[in-house]
Amino acid sequence: MSGTVAAARSALAALETGWRVPASADQRDALLAYADLLMTWTARINLTGARSADQLVEEHFPDAFALASRLVEPARVIDVGSGGGLPALPLALLRPALSIDLSEPIAKKGAFLRTAIRELGLGDPRRGEAIADAAPPGFDAATSRATLAPKAWLALGRRLVAPGGRVFGLFAADAVPAGLPSVLYDGGRRALVQVDVPRGTVGLGDAGTGSSRRPGGV
Repeated sequence: MSGTVAAARSALAALETGWRVPASADQRDALLAYADLLMTWTARINLTGARSADQLVEEHFPDAFALASRLVEPARVIDVGSGGGLPALPLALLRPALSIDLSEPIAKKGAFLRTAIRELGLGDPRRGEAIADAAPPGFDAATSRATLAPKAWLALGRRLVAPGGRVFGLFAADAVPAGLPSVLYDGGRRALVQVDVPRGTVGLGDAGTGSSRRPGGV
């Protein structure tokens, strides 16, 4: 076992313990296979700033574990701005009961996502705005990692979820405006913002108040 793989496994174990999100041996293998695939593609196109699998796990997988700690029951989820699949693909591996749609408009990143979904056994990018305009809200949860500014993302996210659903945003802690409900993690550097959409909500509202179908839409 190479040093970076051993370090990545150790980092995964620490995340499992810290977030109380246990993974099976098969899930760990799949998470590391995803990390290896992402690093291989990053040598050709820019998908992540990480330079090794262990760095990827340590610095980027905490977002997926943060979501997995909140998304426990089966649910239909939309991830907007999926990029290289972080955090949606690790989340899908950790929570196989989730049905996750991926939204990524950049063709090169979409090509990677289709490859990853196929190779990981999980299952054309669309913009989140197009999904929101094409059909009435129906997702149980919407997630995005630093695709838009916090309030702009929460406004879009509310258009994507059904009443009673939840909108999650993952941001650098210093990017979150005061007053938004958030949980800090990763040594206080990252923030998970969660806004619940009340049942009986009509229209878009004010975001500031706040598979068996596996990953698809790519």
